[in-house]
Amino acid sequence: MEKKYTINAAPALTWNWLKSNCDTITTDKILTELTPEYSVLPEGISVLNNSNNSAEAQINWDKDFGSGVFNIPDKKYGDSPKSAQNARITTAAKETKDDVTNLISNTIKSPIIFTVKGTVEQPFILKLNQDTDGISVQNIHILENSSANIIFVYSGNPALQLVQTRIFLEENAKVKIFKIQLLGKDSAQLDDTQFIAKDNAEAEFVQIELGGKHVDSGLHTSLLGYKASFNSKVGYLCKENQQLDMNHIVYHFGQKTECDMQVNGTIKDDAIKSYRGTIDFKNGCCGSKGNEMEETLILSPRAVNKSLPVILCDEEDVEGEHGATIGRLSSDILFYMQSRGIDEKQAEEIMSKAKIQAISDLLPESEACEKIKEEILSFLGN
Repeated sequence: MEKKYTINAAPALTWNWLKSNCDTITTDKILTELTPEYSVLPEGISVLNNSNNSAEAQINWDKDFGSGVFNIPDKKYGDSPKSAQNARITTAAKETKDDVTNLISNTIKSPIIFTVKGTVEQPFILKLNQDTDGISVQNIHILENSSANIIFVYSGNPALQLVQTRIFLEENAKVKIFKIQLLGKDSAQLDDTQFIAKDNAEAEFVQIELGGKHVDSGLHTSLLGYKASFNSKVGYLCKENQQLDMNHIVYHFGQKTECDMQVNGTIKDDAIKSYRGTIDFKNGCCGSKGNEMEETLILSPRAVNKSLPVILCDEEDVEGEHGATIGRLSSDILFYMQSRGIDEKQAEEIMSKAKIQAISDLLPESEACEKIKEEILSFLGN
């Protein structure tokens, strides 16, 4: 029996006729647990398969993080509670839990926990390269004064794949999370990434979205601590009949917290792309700053773009900026290209691929990462 799930809800709802508040997905798939593969476990990273381990007792992964991308939108307030108890995002604790969250908890009994201790020099690469439908959940605990680069690569051609990654950063911790999505043309993916950052923690998020037929990307960041910061850079290429739905939210709780979200991509053919970018300044986050910017290159009159940049504010002493640039290639760029023998179609292809290559260049320098860059270039050639 097919079920319809409401996902990726905006924290503050707009007019329903705009069809921008959330996304939906319908499926009858039976999902099993998927485990990401890795060939090397770098020194400084350990693995736990029991979420009740005493070392992790201070983190209640389900309650502290909430349901993220899989939440049900509140009729008035979206997924953002009017008041956050204990400075936590508490969407999972609401009276009504959505079916997707229940599906995850019923399927994943004991999520994998990766613990990072110290400075991890070698990038940690995890891959989901399966045609099997399923759910994968990873909890990542970055201990105090620790740092790491963690890279996820998604490939294969599953009909439906649910991925949830939750990262808890202790004081002065640093992490860079990379997500590279290279799924097949018939795939659907729901990818939820969540961060909680304590005092002086620094979280960075880099994402490339290229494949799949219907992809939902959710990002929820809670800057709890003093001077906690978050930066993200997202690149995408949406073509043919692809649907890409992104819902990226940063909550500022701590004083003097900072965030910067950059999204840059291309849509063409009959593709549909939605981006909800929200900066939410909570009461008490005085001295905080937030910035978000989206750039969308549209290369087809049939392509559909939906942009919803939002700033919510419950504190006076803050700075917030947002904006969106949407359009075709400028006449100056086309003239420059054509003067060098490059026609309009070639120019569009060069510019759209350049956006992705700029994001892929952010990967750490290593032999394994060079192979990932080659995979990205090969995928762009399809």
